[in-house]
Amino acid sequence: MSASIDDTVLCRLAGELWAVFAPWRGPWGGGGAAAAYLARRSFRSGAGLRWRHQGRDRDERDENVEALGRLERRGLLTRRVEKTKVIATRLLDAGIERACSLAGALCWLAGRDVCQRLTALDDDRATMTHLGTRWTAEWALAGTPPFWAACGGDETGRANRRLLSVHEERAIPALIRGWLLSGADLDGRVWYSLTTAGRAALTEAPADAPPATEPDADCALAWREGAHAMQVRLAAAPRSEREIGLLPLPVHGGPIVGGDVGPRGDVPTAGDQRGDRVAHLATRANVGGDMAATGAAESRLGRPATRTRRAQR
Repeated sequence: MSASIDDTVLCRLAGELWAVFAPWRGPWGGGGAAAAYLARRSFRSGAGLRWRHQGRDRDERDENVEALGRLERRGLLTRRVEKTKVIATRLLDAGIERACSLAGALCWLAGRDVCQRLTALDDDRATMTHLGTRWTAEWALAGTPPFWAACGGDETGRANRRLLSVHEERAIPALIRGWLLSGADLDGRVWYSLTTAGRAALTEAPADAPPATEPDADCALAWREGAHAMQVRLAAAPRSEREIGLLPLPVHGGPIVGGDVGPRGDVPTAGDQRGDRVAHLATRANVGGDMAATGAAESRLGRPATRTRRAQR
């Protein structure tokens, strides 16, 4: 049975949201970093993300807008309307969890688990402090070797990159809720920092897990389409003259593992492995690129979960 229009609209919006909050790994020279920052700020402020699903014709546009109204009445999202025209929408927690269930994505429980693992990690090699904020390397949280030193083009390297990508998918729910911050250096290596809200979430009794439902293929596709469309928009966004957006973290170029590897010239850098299409988009970002999938069907964001990135202002 095909999904209802309400569910597909909801999942498309969730896919867009995942793409906005996926750790931003570069490039740093275009307008994408500013676009990602502004989209995140708009969501966190309550204004939401710009509504773009006008449909292929008037009937489809009207159906989509009517679906938004029904979702709002169900307490799954809010919308901002100006002169009878929908300007922006913002998914609420209940809407996010329903979309995750419909599309088979990881929910807030995965994000909370990442926060717990971050607090429990005690490894000086994997942490640094920048402007008073403690950052922890993704490879330590994902349980892989430092990927810029140990993710070559062989099967082991591809497996490590897939583990890093899976970890990113688990972290995105926490990034959306403001429990974590993500930052990257110029080579696309991502670090995470636990926020005050994240610490507070860990002190509260965890809520019951959402009821398990069978993922719907139409909803999963809608999620991927939304994620891919948002990735394309962020990548193509013009530079803002008033906002520089996200900035890379000041991580040095070499690995952080004492004498385990040689100087940077001896390290098989991830940028040499851009062609790996086995892993999803976040993995491809991990290997030094910022390439979106050529189509929604390839987008891991909707498989679901996307990538974005964040670094310090």
